[in-house]
Amino acid sequence: MKKIAILIFVLTIVGCSNDQPITKPTKKSKSGNLNVDLWDDVKEAEDSLYNKKNTNKAKNIHYMTYFSKLTEFYKKFPADPKADSCLFAICSTETGFPIGHAKHIAIQEQYGDTLILKYPKSKFRKMTIQNLIYMYDQSTKSRSTAKLNYYYKLLLAESLTTADEKKEIEARLKTIDEPINFKKK
Repeated sequence: MKKIAILIFVLTIVGCSNDQPITKPTKKSKSGNLNVDLWDDVKEAEDSLYNKKNTNKAKNIHYMTYFSKLTEFYKKFPADPKADSCLFAICSTETGFPIGHAKHIAIQEQYGDTLILKYPKSKFRKMTIQNLIYMYDQSTKSRSTAKLNYYYKLLLAESLTTADEKKEIEARLKTIDEPINFKKK
């Protein structure tokens, strides 16, 4: 036991006494433009997600890679026109968790709300609000009438919401306490 402790101590001292600076390998830019390269990485991750027939475990790894690339692009280039599409992709695709699962809802709400608040003129705004409404209305465990009310009112205020849709929303707000059954009969 003492020999092992001494060996670990010696290896720690030798490892820490190296005078050479530790440097991270830098990724060479394919196009010379980090923005374009990162977007290519996002598309590559998306292709690997949808083109492979994987087990659930492998599929979850691909989702994690895809989400990682999407969030990296959004965080590094928030002013880029594609940043809102990254947020939309996260909040509108599978998360690797079952629909209605608390983590699934948290991921979709976090990135959906970010899109709604930071990109008020996004072409994805209305669809994002609709996705969040659907998510909360169909969830039996995490159903929140307060959230539904909030998202329905946002949808009412959207300029792209038609008069017929507004009538449906107003009718739905009157029966907000009753869950909608989205399953086909």
